[in-house]
Amino acid sequence: MRKLLVPAMLWLAGAAQAAPTVDAESVRPFLTQYCGQCHGPKLAMADRRFDTLSADLSDPDAQQGWQEIVDRLNLGEMPPKGSAQPSPEERQRVVDRLTETLLAASAEHKRSGGRTVLRRLNRYEYDRSVRQLLRLEGMLEDPTDVFPPDAVEEGFDNIGAALQTSDFLLSGYLEAAAKYIDRAVAEGPQPPARKYAFTAPFHPTFNRHDGQDMPGEYQHIRKNTSDEGGFLWLADFEQGAPQSGYYRLRVKAQAMQRDYPYDESIVGVRKDEPLRMGVVASSAAYGELSLRTSSDRRLMEIELPDDAPRWFETTIWLDQGYQPRLTFPNGPNGVKPLRRPLAVRYPETFPVFIRGFVVEDGPVTAETVDESLTRRVSRQGASKTELTTVGTSRTFNRREGWASFFREYQGPRVRVYEIELDGPLHEQWPPASHKALFGDLEPTPANAAPILRRFATKAFRRPATEQEIAPLVALVERRAAQGDAPLEALKAGLRGVLVSPGFLYLQENEGRLPDYALASRLSYFLWSAPPDEPLLQAAAAGGLQAEGALRAQALRMLRDPRAQALTERFTERWLELYKIGSMPPGMSDFPAYYVDGLEEAMKAETRLFFQNALDENLPLEVFLDADFTFVNGGLARLYGLEGVHGAELRKTALPDRRRGGLLGMASVLTASANGIDTSPVVRGVWVLENILGIQPTPPPPDVEPLEPDIRGATTIRDQLQKHRSIATCNSCHQKFDPLGFALENFDPIGGWRDNYRRPKGPGPRVDASGELPSGEVFDSIMSFKSALVENHTQGFARCVTEKLLAYAMGRTLEPSDRPEVERLVAEQSRPGQGLRDLVLRVAESEAFRTK
Repeated sequence: MRKLLVPAMLWLAGAAQAAPTVDAESVRPFLTQYCGQCHGPKLAMADRRFDTLSADLSDPDAQQGWQEIVDRLNLGEMPPKGSAQPSPEERQRVVDRLTETLLAASAEHKRSGGRTVLRRLNRYEYDRSVRQLLRLEGMLEDPTDVFPPDAVEEGFDNIGAALQTSDFLLSGYLEAAAKYIDRAVAEGPQPPARKYAFTAPFHPTFNRHDGQDMPGEYQHIRKNTSDEGGFLWLADFEQGAPQSGYYRLRVKAQAMQRDYPYDESIVGVRKDEPLRMGVVASSAAYGELSLRTSSDRRLMEIELPDDAPRWFETTIWLDQGYQPRLTFPNGPNGVKPLRRPLAVRYPETFPVFIRGFVVEDGPVTAETVDESLTRRVSRQGASKTELTTVGTSRTFNRREGWASFFREYQGPRVRVYEIELDGPLHEQWPPASHKALFGDLEPTPANAAPILRRFATKAFRRPATEQEIAPLVALVERRAAQGDAPLEALKAGLRGVLVSPGFLYLQENEGRLPDYALASRLSYFLWSAPPDEPLLQAAAAGGLQAEGALRAQALRMLRDPRAQALTERFTERWLELYKIGSMPPGMSDFPAYYVDGLEEAMKAETRLFFQNALDENLPLEVFLDADFTFVNGGLARLYGLEGVHGAELRKTALPDRRRGGLLGMASVLTASANGIDTSPVVRGVWVLENILGIQPTPPPPDVEPLEPDIRGATTIRDQLQKHRSIATCNSCHQKFDPLGFALENFDPIGGWRDNYRRPKGPGPRVDASGELPSGEVFDSIMSFKSALVENHTQGFARCVTEKLLAYAMGRTLEPSDRPEVERLVAEQSRPGQGLRDLVLRVAESEAFRTK
C-alpha cells in the first residue's frame, strides 16, 4: 500500500485566519464506520471523539486532531486488530484527502506569519558565550550556578517559547556578569611566577591509619568516605592560587600493588587495568578539602606505571583561591570497609576486630556478651569457646589495631612523594581577557564610548546602535561622578552589556532572517556559542543569503573543535542522556557502575558514536544497527567484549548484533531505567518518541499506576497483561509495551541478562518477543532491530530530522514546517546520504532561514 507519511509529532500554534477546512461529508462516514466504536459518543478512548472534531483548521486543537488521524491510519494502528478494516483503497483515499487539506493549511499558516517568540540564551549558551567573549575558556568557577534550571519543551532546553525571564533570573544575570567581568579584568603590573614545592606529609592524616612506614617520605591517596577516589590535598596551600592563570603542575608518584594478593571481588579494583591518578581543582572557600565540594572541577587523569616512582608534568588552569587535589579514581571504595571482609576471607593475615560492649552497672561476666556479638565474631572466624573469658579492662587500643591491619594490607595504592606548582604563567600582560574588554584603550571613563561600542558590538553579534550605547555611557559617567574609581565605573557599563537584551536574546525578526541573525542561529546550532570572525565578516558583507553560502560556512564550522557542542548537547537532549545519574543504581546490586566508572563512559560512548557518524557521514541506519561501537575496559566488561583494557574509549568491532546501534548502548538503557529495575512501558515510550518519532497519548487520569512486584512472583509481562485488560489502557499500551519488551534482555545499567534477578538465584526467563504497531513480529533485540532497519528507516529519518530542526531553530515545529521536513526526509532517503548531509541540509533549509 502506498503511504504518504507525514510527521507524527507536531505542536501547532497560531493557525491562519483563513485556513482550509476538512471536507467532513467525504471523511466522517469513514470515521463513523471504522472508528466510531472507540472514538464516538459511547466511548471516547484516549479522550478523542471524531464525531465532534471541528473541521475548521484555524483551530490548533482541530488541526492536531486531524493530523493524529492521518498518522494512525498511515501507521496501520487504526482501526485496531479485531475490528472491521477498510480496504487499502478506502484507507488511502481518506489519507490522501486529509493530507492534501492539512498541507494547504500549513502553507496558509506560513503565509500568515505568527511564528516564534523572542529566544533567550539558555544557561549553557550564556556561559559559553561569555567565556568566548571574554577569553575565559579555562575559568573554573561557573557563575551560572545560581540560575534556575531552564524549562524543557519536547526534550530540549533551548526552545524560545519555554525560556521565560523572571526577576530572580535577572538578578542572577547581574551577579554572574559581575563575576565574569571581575575575573577578566587585570589590575596592576604582571604578577611574578612563583614556585611552590611540597613534600609529604601533604596534609595531617599521614599517620599509622594510612599504614605507611615513615612520616614525611610519601603519602598515599586513600578514601575515608564515599567520595570518589579520595583526596590528597595541600594543607600548606589552603589559600589556593594567588592569581588566576595557568600553572605548571609536577607530581612524583607511583602505582603500588596493582596485582594485589586478594580476591578482586572484595577490593573492587581491576588487576588488569593500570592504576590512575586524577587531578581535581577545588577551593577551600566551598568546603573541607578532605571532602567533595561544589567547586570541584576534574581536570585530567594519568595512568601510572607499576612500582616505579616518576615525575609527571602538566599545565592546568587555576582560578584564584583554587588548588589542585589528587585522587585515585579507580581505587577501592574506601580501605576501612575492606577490613571486615578481608579479615573474614584471610583470617591468617588480618587481625579480627571485635566490637566491645561496656556495662555501666553490675558485674562484668561472661553473660554480659550479647548473643548477636557472638554470632558476629563467629562469622569472622573466632570460635565460641574463645569468648568464655571476659576481662574487666575498658581500654581498647584501637589505633594499634588499625596500625596492625594496615601493616598487613597489601592492596592497591597510589603513593605520592612530591608536588610542585609553578605560576601563574602569562603569555602576555594584560592577559587576553583584559584585552577582550578594553583592547588597547586605557580603561578610563573618558574612553567609555569607544570601549563600550567595541565590546557591545562583539557581545550583540552585530553592530551596536548609538541608542544602545548611550545609556551605558551615561551609566559609567554617572558612577564616576558619584565617586567610583575609574575602572569600577567602567565595569558597571560592561556589566550592563552582559545583561542587555542585545546579548541575552537572539535578535530574530519575523520572516526571513537577515545575515547577522542567520549567523547567530548557525553558530548557536553548531557551537552553542557566538559566531566567529569569518562568519561575522560574511554576515557584514551580506554574503550568507547566497546559494551555498550557509552550507560552506556550516561545513567549515563542523571541522572546528567547538562543534563538539552539537554532539554533546544534541545527543543529551534527543536521547535523554541528561537523566543518567539522577537515579543511580545501588552499589551492592551493580558494583561495576562505580568500580568501572560506567556513568561517564556510557555517555562518552554515545557521543563518540554520534561524532564518528558525523565525521564519516555515515547513514542514519547505523543508529538502528551497527557492527561497531566505542568502549573502554569497563564498558567492554559490561558488554562481554574481550581484548579491551584501560580507561580510554576506542572504536571496537562487535562480534554479534545485540549491541549495535543506540538500542544496545548502556547510556540509552540506563537513561530509560530507574536504577533499580526496568519497565517495558518507560523504555517502550522512549523508543516510540525518540526512534519512531511518535508522541504517545497521555494516560487517563483515573487509572492507577503500575506497581512493580518486587518479590519477583510474576514477570513484568504478566503484570502488564493485567494492566492492559483495562480497555482505556490497552489501546495505548499495545503500541509501546512491545517496543519495551524488545529491550528486556538489558538490565538497568545495560548489562545482558537471560533471566530476571531474584533475591536468591535466577528469576523467570526474559521474554523479549512482541509485535510492532505496524505488524512486524520479533522474538529478540536482533530481530527487532532488523524490523526497524527493513521497514522504519524513513520514520527514523523523519524523527531525527524533526528533532534536529527543532534544536537548530530553538523552537518547536509548526504546521508550516511540514513540507520542509518532508523535503529533507526525501532527500535523505537518496543513496549515499549520511548524518553530515542532514546537518548541512538543515542549516540551509528554508525553515532554518526563517523565524
